[in-house]
Amino acid sequence: MKEWMSLLAVIALAVLFLAPAVGAVQIDVNPGESIQAAVDAAKPGDILLVHAGIYRESLNITRRLSLVGEGGPMLDAGARGDGLALLADGIEVSGMDIRTTRMTGILVASGNNTIRNNSVSGSLDGIRLVDSGHNMIAFNDVNNNTNGITLICSRRNIIKNNSIKDNSIGEESDCGIFLAYSQENIIQNNDLENNGDCSISLRSSSNNSMLDNSVLRNDWHGIALTESSDHNILMENNASNNKAAGLYLDSSRENSIMNNTALGNAKGIYLAYDSNDNLIGGNSLFKNGKGLYLAYRSSNNTLEGNIIANNGYGIYLTFSSGWNLIFENRLANNVNNAYDLGLSNRWDDGRRGNYYSDLGQVFYIPGGSGVDRHPMRAES
Repeated sequence: MKEWMSLLAVIALAVLFLAPAVGAVQIDVNPGESIQAAVDAAKPGDILLVHAGIYRESLNITRRLSLVGEGGPMLDAGARGDGLALLADGIEVSGMDIRTTRMTGILVASGNNTIRNNSVSGSLDGIRLVDSGHNMIAFNDVNNNTNGITLICSRRNIIKNNSIKDNSIGEESDCGIFLAYSQENIIQNNDLENNGDCSISLRSSSNNSMLDNSVLRNDWHGIALTESSDHNILMENNASNNKAAGLYLDSSRENSIMNNTALGNAKGIYLAYDSNDNLIGGNSLFKNGKGLYLAYRSSNNTLEGNIIANNGYGIYLTFSSGWNLIFENRLANNVNNAYDLGLSNRWDDGRRGNYYSDLGQVFYIPGGSGVDRHPMRAES
């Protein structure tokens, strides 16, 4: 009997917990009606179905709802404020065309929200997360804003499969995705192009993962890590045709830069200003001015197993970059395969050196005293 009573008590609690979801209703919003009025009238868990049309208002959502656009309804906040502010946890927004003037398209100041299949344009920040975590931002078009997606002091969000292009409305420091003081976020499989200064920029942001993104044709860098952005993973990104560097590190340490492609940049991978203890391995660097460039006291890095071909310089170390370990890189058909002005850089690990197209029994690195005592022949 006690077992049956315990089971009934569990079932009763489950029914109470699920009651809001079971009792959720759909509220239709048509052109000429107010979305905000429907939001205010809704109960937690309700679905607001917004039909095609133009809605000139700025929305604040303060309860768990689903805001679903049918036929691409336009939410035009004009100069009223942010297009849409998510101020409660567990909100879903999909199918909306959101525009505003010099404000934020979607402001997220809560957690566990889903922002999916929306278009956001004409804003200062397309989507902005502030002190916000565990959100999913996926399959959105975030184009023609000053900044595409901005994260400030935000953790454990996923930014995936978005199109983020042309976010550069005549401003300085514009970019596609910008993180400041943010940790443990995943940025994956996004298509970023022509986003002003940089497509992905991290400032004082650590333990983030940037995976399989395309970052093309920016005024400066494809991906930039600055101001102690440490312990990040950059893997399998395509960082090509950027005017400065494909991948750029400034004062950032212990990052893993693995299996990326950098083609047609001024510098393929550029480490500057005390960017130390980074692992750079398995990258393909082609047709850059300099394939791998270390400067301004960038030291104690490991450069291993990169394919570096048809660049002006394959690997270039400036005079203040020292104690780097460089081995098993394939240096072929660069105008200058290697150049080392630095201090005590090691061009082999004691058994394995690098592969060169201009091979001798011992490879003396032009520029200074660097020597590869175990060189191998690279295939042309």
